[in-house]
Amino acid sequence: MTPRKQTSIKVDPIAWEEAKKIFKEYGITASDAINIFLNEVRLKRGLPFEMRLPKETIEVINDARENKNMIQMDLNDFKRLLNDA
Repeated sequence: MTPRKQTSIKVDPIAWEEAKKIFKEYGITASDAINIFLNEVRLKRGLPFEMRLPKETIEVINDARENKNMIQMDLNDFKRLLNDA
């Protein structure tokens, strides 16, 4: 067996705790689950699941590319906007 490499990652603490409960139901550790994920990425040469942007996000990105629905503002304008929210 190949020696394991120790690493450190930053994760969302809520997702981490909930995921560990699910791993326990499957009888695997978080380390096992991460290794399964990494090997799936390696075998599929990409993420082992589909990733899609919400329709609204795609629309905003397309608008930005076409300079539609955009307003000009500087950092001070942005700060004022945040303070008014």
